[in-house]
Amino acid sequence: MKTIVTGKLFLFLLVAGISALALTGCATTRSIQGKLIVPNRVNKIINGTTTKSQLISMLGSPYSIEKKPLTSDTVVYKYRFYYNGYTHIGNEIFTASMKKYEQKLNVVIKNGIVIAYSFTSKGNISLKNVLNNIQNEN
Repeated sequence: MKTIVTGKLFLFLLVAGISALALTGCATTRSIQGKLIVPNRVNKIINGTTTKSQLISMLGSPYSIEKKPLTSDTVVYKYRFYYNGYTHIGNEIFTASMKKYEQKLNVVIKNGIVIAYSFTSKGNISLKNVLNNIQNEN
């Protein structure tokens, strides 16, 4: 008889625990800054040939512009994209998954012509695939 009571108590506690977890739910938090930089468009930049207006036509306005203090004819256009995604289970006690992805493009422009650029990206591989699907649609 004692085994039956213990079994019922265990079942009750199990159902109560699962119900409590279900009531707290899951939540997804995303933080996105900047605009996705499409690598296919970056590949079209040609040092010494691409103009500032062509660059803006290809990529849009930069995230920021840095003017060089000693050379008034040289600026750096900075393009940035940051994505952080978290899936929380319960009251943010457990983080089930985390996705991060970051892109940086710096373009040096002198007298209205691109003279150099650097592009880097890093982050979660599966998120890169998702982002590639997005850019292929555009």
